[in-house]
Amino acid sequence: MDFNFSDDQQQLRDAVRRWVDKGYGFERRRAIVAAGGFDRAAYNELAELGLTALTVPEAHGGLGQGAADAMVAMEELGRGIVLEPLAHAFIAARVLSECADDNMQSAWLPRIASGEALVVLAHQERKARYRLDVCEAKAAAAPGGYALTAIKSVVPAGDQADAFLVPAQLDGRIALFLVERSAAGVATRGYLTQDGSRAAELSLT
Repeated sequence: MDFNFSDDQQQLRDAVRRWVDKGYGFERRRAIVAAGGFDRAAYNELAELGLTALTVPEAHGGLGQGAADAMVAMEELGRGIVLEPLAHAFIAARVLSECADDNMQSAWLPRIASGEALVVLAHQERKARYRLDVCEAKAAAAPGGYALTAIKSVVPAGDQADAFLVPAQLDGRIALFLVERSAAGVATRGYLTQDGSRAAELSLT
């Protein structure tokens, strides 16, 4: 097996590294932290580089790349201590393309690819202690969809995101739900984390 990066992956690495070096210096990062830990303009610049489209299928306006390509991009963003939660675009794109129905894919994947929509994973709960199989959030069937009751912690850019992927217990099993921040019963409380990024407590009733 060839474990070397392809020419395309090397070009991706170089492009992200140039942006970090020229567009995300220490002064800009410090200003973003002072302003709250998330900058939509910086996230839009990542979208202009094509990074938000990286793992979105081509049929929905993305580049259709895989985990290795996402790793290359994230390694360079990590080198620059970039605050914006691009990894969550990769997660959301993969989850929706594998699990969501056609209507939801058509509604959200193109918007994730363009950077218009920021969708983040909201899974952490206080009692879970980072165990993914511990989930107290509850879901129940309701007219036109589902009703969720949950409190999720340390949701990346949670008060700035457009939607959340929320695991909750449904009929004795953990299911995933896409919840728009504008939906009824959604409340967020944003704050800075220790590394200067932005997170939020998410309450669903």
